[in-house]
Amino acid sequence: MVSFAILIGVVAATALAHVLLKVGMNQVGEVGLDEIRSPARLVADLATTPVILVAVPLYAASFVGWVLVLSRIKLSIAYPSLAMMYVLIPLAAWFVLSEPVTRMHWAGIGVIIVGVSLILRAGLA
Repeated sequence: MVSFAILIGVVAATALAHVLLKVGMNQVGEVGLDEIRSPARLVADLATTPVILVAVPLYAASFVGWVLVLSRIKLSIAYPSLAMMYVLIPLAAWFVLSEPVTRMHWAGIGVIIVGVSLILRAGLA
């Protein structure tokens, strides 16, 4: 049970890190050829954006959690469970960033939930 709690934490932390990174990049602005040609400036912009500075260690923590999960749960069960990020991220983008979520999004989210549930059920049997 602890292993699945860690897995849920990994999914949640990674999804949150993605959303925070998007919020941070909205603050930094669009990265184009000019920014890529000046990588030092781009790195400085990233390193001075507080939301991005929160997202990066969150990614690191989720990596540590993922390693723990892999040491405890079969990959054929753990990896498909990461698909729950495809549920959490659109929902968070909808709530936090006011991004639209269409009917097709909702249908896909439903399919993902059913699919992950089936995989977890089969893995726990």
